[in-house]
This record gives sequence, structure tokens and C-alpha cells, in this order.
Amino acid sequence: MEEQPLANNGVDNNSDTCPTNEAAFHSYFASLGNDEPSDSEIRVTSLCDLKDYYQPGTELKPQSPESPHVDLLTIHVPQKQELHWRKPLILYLLTCFCVCWTGGLLFAFCVMLILTCHEMGHYLQSRRYRVSASLPYFIPLPPVISLFGTMGAIIRMDGRIPNRRALFDIGISGPLAGLVPTLIFCVIGVQQAYVAPGQGGYQLGDPLLMTWLTRFFFGEIPDGTTRYLNSVGMAGWFGLFLTTLNLFPIGQLDGGHVFYAILGKRAPDFSMMLFTLLVAYVIISQHYFWILMLVLLWLMNPKHPSTQNDTPKIGLFRTLLGWATLAFIIVGFTLTPITYVPEEEHPKPMIVQSVESTKMENKMTVSTMLPDSI
Repeated sequence: MEEQPLANNGVDNNSDTCPTNEAAFHSYFASLGNDEPSDSEIRVTSLCDLKDYYQPGTELKPQSPESPHVDLLTIHVPQKQELHWRKPLILYLLTCFCVCWTGGLLFAFCVMLILTCHEMGHYLQSRRYRVSASLPYFIPLPPVISLFGTMGAIIRMDGRIPNRRALFDIGISGPLAGLVPTLIFCVIGVQQAYVAPGQGGYQLGDPLLMTWLTRFFFGEIPDGTTRYLNSVGMAGWFGLFLTTLNLFPIGQLDGGHVFYAILGKRAPDFSMMLFTLLVAYVIISQHYFWILMLVLLWLMNPKHPSTQNDTPKIGLFRTLLGWATLAFIIVGFTLTPITYVPEEEHPKPMIVQSVESTKMENKMTVSTMLPDSI
């Protein structure tokens, strides 16, 4: 991570003299994202010692005070945590198995690629900003519980985010990284889809993006017919739904991180207002599918916690990118993702299969009968 200059503490980074006042140490810790950590304890005599501690491959060797006027300051720094990989690896393999069991090998490959890109986006940015984070814990679900074999993944992360810029980069990297394979699979999946008379059973609701892709490749779909996706398209739909669901600007969701990074301390009030509106909508519209999700959001607290330093702004580029990413919810999310349609609600459509011009003037033959075998 690029070290940030210390502000308003009287420290000259180009100077050979390093102060020992407590404000300087705490300011330096805040810039690195380690505000008063308590895992271990060291004693340093100057800010130079503290900078040496954070140099890669350098072990801190506290200097002895050269004069009685130099004060020793006892501070706490985080110990290097062991990277626990066994449990994440086991859960990853179990998730691969459940997803493959649900939709097949190709479906599992596409879904796991989307989820892996998403979670590694968060993880690598956390490492960049030296925020303590675990490897992703993927959540496997058997087909009897889930239509897709997983609920995604989570990362255990230290809540002490240094500033809004770090929060923004960590929060937005996951959705952007996951959207790359997601959009590719959506385009390929819709291109390879086919249109046939509707059948009963569970059906996926289309967000605007999937509707636009369908019209691009197929034009207007006749009434009574349905577009059916292959494994690649199903994986793209799932990635689109999961990504946009995480983009809602509430609590600890990815969108909540981005929203707080943009607005700062004003964000929690807006997030709570949005959460209340969603609860009201679910009750009025009777979309009880979302009750479990709302309960989880409430347990995680709809209000996003503050960072260590909310003062620095994230800049114009990050602000525009953040709003554009949050706005992607409009085209990528559907409030009715899964519906069940009985068989009898699908009347067989009358489709004009061909119009043949004959040599006789003002006469034509129109075939309107749909074969039963279709």
C-alpha cells in the first residue's frame, strides 16, 4: 500500500529528526488502518522506528533514547495472523460439488468462476490496505434447499477500515470483478437460448438487462412462449442476481460499503430509510420471498459503521464510479426472481409458421397450426 503523508502533526518525512509525540503515532496508525490494535505490544522511541516496522522484510528494533528528553511510547500493533486455508478450501470444494450436483459441470464452472472473481476482488483489496481478512468462506447448499447449490460466500474482515477510500475500494472491487464473467455468460447464454411454448414449473424472472438481450437476439417473443437458457445463461442470470442483490446500499452489503464511502456519516440515515421502505413494500406486495433477507439485514444492522477516519473524501472519479455501480441495480435486479407457474396456465399459442405467395392473385396460404410435438 502506498503510504499516505501525515497531516497536521508536524512530521517532516524528509527530515532526519523523528518526533515522538503520541498524536504522530496515532496519526500514522490511522493512515495504515491499524488504529490502536491490541494484539501485541512494542516500545518505540521515534516515528522512524514505527515506519521501519511497516517496511516489508524489516524487523523493528527499538532504539534506546539518546537523551532523557526523548519519551518512550508504548503502542500496540497487530501480530501477523496465520492464514487459515483448510476450512475455506473444504467449503470451496463442497460448494463446487453442490453446484455441479444442481446444474452440471459447465454450470458449476461458470458459477464458481463468478463467485471466485467476486470474493477475490474483496480479498486482494483488503490485503492491499492491510485490513485483516480471511479467505472466502463459500456456502454450499444441497439441491433440496437451493436451486443453485450455493448462497455465495462471505469474508471475515476486521471492522477497522482506515478511511472511506479504502472502504470504497474494498467494497466495489468484488461486484466489478464478478460482473466481468457475469456479463459475458449472460450474453453467451441468451445468444444460445431457444424459444418454445411455456411449460409449468419454476421460472426465472428477467431483469431489464436480460430482457434487452433477449430482444436483441430474438426480437419480440410471442405471447405464450418462453425463452429457455442453457447452463451458461443460467449461471449468468445467477451471477447477475447475486451481484445486484449485494449492491443494495444497506448495512454491510457491498452497496452499503460504497454508499457510506460516498456520503460518509449521512449514509446510515438514508440506508435505514431505504430498509424501512423495503419492509413496507414486501408487506404490501406480499413478496414474502424477501422476508429472510430482510431479517438477515436487520441482524447485521442496516446502518453502516464509520471508518477510522471519515474526513478524507474519495474523489470525483470514485464518486461517479460508485453512483454508476449502484445504479446498475435498476437494470440487473428483479423483485420476482423465481416464480412457479402451473401447467394449465400455458395455452398453446397460434404461431404463423409460414406465409407462401401463390401464383394466384390475392391468395395466400397461412399455416397457423402448431404441431403437438413442439
